[in-house]
Amino acid sequence: MKNVIIVPAILALSACTTTTNSPARFYVTAPGVEELKSDDHCCSQLNTIHYQPVTRNGEHRLSIALTSPKVVFKSGRSFVEGIQLPASLTPISFSVHSNITTSAFVPSILVLDDQYQPLDVIDEQSIHYQAQGLLNSARYTGDIELNQRYKNGKSPAYLVVFTTKEAIETESPVGEPSDMAMRSGDIQANIAHNTDYSIPHSTIGNVYFTFNFEALATPASEELREERINDTVTKKDALATPHQTAESEENVYTELVENAVKSGNFSTALAYVEESERLAISGVRATFIQAMKQYEEADN
Repeated sequence: MKNVIIVPAILALSACTTTTNSPARFYVTAPGVEELKSDDHCCSQLNTIHYQPVTRNGEHRLSIALTSPKVVFKSGRSFVEGIQLPASLTPISFSVHSNITTSAFVPSILVLDDQYQPLDVIDEQSIHYQAQGLLNSARYTGDIELNQRYKNGKSPAYLVVFTTKEAIETESPVGEPSDMAMRSGDIQANIAHNTDYSIPHSTIGNVYFTFNFEALATPASEELREERINDTVTKKDALATPHQTAESEENVYTELVENAVKSGNFSTALAYVEESERLAISGVRATFIQAMKQYEEADN
């Protein structure tokens, strides 16, 4: 795992419409710094923290708080929270951002495989400062597309959001405001123009993800799709009996589990087992156990 160095960012703020020359500072020390230094509840391993599952496209909020697990990285100790990635037919892409208010949480992201081993680090090369705009506040943000498979043959399974010692020790200076902001009488623009206060970086904060992926089709959804096609194009002479349908579904899940285990995707195989059991399809877990035994024997 590589050390991550966050480049100091430039921050622009805006608020209401009066003028002032008074200096301002929101925190002497950023929130959570002392709590992070404490050895209370320190420290967790990557395979023991909770990972919030992503099951749908759209926005997901991750709250890094004082109660979050502490993990020691080469880049320093950090509060962390995790995300469990969905199984996807295509590479998973997402946007990520952390809003800057009276403090700034500068996120880095560790990408793990299904055995909680690191595959990649998403740092300041991809997550960068964005100035305040008409539709968004100042923030750290990035657009990411994960590799579907890395050189070691492993696929991304988890994300760990953390920050670095360098980031915590850095402050974001307030950038010089635009002429338009100055002429408008914006209070924060005037403060920024006449003072040199800065925004401290925090150990805690909210990080927002917006995911985009194509979920794996389940055997049940594929069966419904086939039925819709047949009902539209041609009428079936007869429907399969319940026994035939159950047997067919078991065969499909059995093949999915065996193929997943052979390729080393154990978490995917187990997901198929759990799905089959929710659908009351028997025999798939036994197939998983047998496939794992065969995999271990072949590996030895």
